[in-house]
Amino acid sequence: TIKDQLYPYLTNSILSLDIRDVQKEIAAIDFVETVQVSRILPKTLVVQVVEISPLLLINFQNEIFFMNRKGKILPADIRSISFFPVPIITITETEDTYFQITKNIADFFTYIVDEYPRFYDNLSEVLIQEGKWVFYSDSKTRIYAAPENLRTQFNILKNFERTVYPNRNLFDYAYIDLRIEDKVVVK
Repeated sequence: TIKDQLYPYLTNSILSLDIRDVQKEIAAIDFVETVQVSRILPKTLVVQVVEISPLLLINFQNEIFFMNRKGKILPADIRSISFFPVPIITITETEDTYFQITKNIADFFTYIVDEYPRFYDNLSEVLIQEGKWVFYSDSKTRIYAAPENLRTQFNILKNFERTVYPNRNLFDYAYIDLRIEDKVVVK
C-alpha cells in the first residue's frame, strides 16, 4: 500500500520531491499511526512507518473491524486478522446503541490493557448482549459482568485474583459472575 502511495512521486527527481506531501499521503493510510520521510542524497528516500496496533476485533452485524486504543475503527481483512491475535468482540446490541458501545469498549479495554494486562492476555472473546457482557478466557472460563461500572467490577476481580493466588487461578473456575454488587460468584 505504501509503495502504491509513493509511486506517483517517484517519477520526479528526488530533489524536487515535496516530502510533506509524501508524508501526508502515507499518513492517510488506515493502519499508519506516524510516518517520517527523509532524503539521503543522491537518490534514496527513507520512509519510517509506525503502524497502529489493533486492540480488538469487533464483529457487529456480520461486519468485522479492528479497533485501536483510541476507539478508531479500522478495516479488517483475512490477512490482517491472522496477523493480529487480539480478542474478538461480538456485539448483539441494536444499531442505535452501537456508537455508545464502541466508545465504552475502547475506554474499558484501554483501562484493562493498562491496569490488568494479565486478564487481557488471557482473553479470547467477549459477547456484548443486552444487559451483560460475557468474557471468555483462553481456558474457556466465562466471566459475567454488567455493562455499568465495568471498571469497578474488574477491580474487584483483580483483588479476588490476588486473594486466591497461589492456590487458585482465575482460569481454574468454570464461571465467575461479577454482576452482584461487591461480590464475586464462582463455580
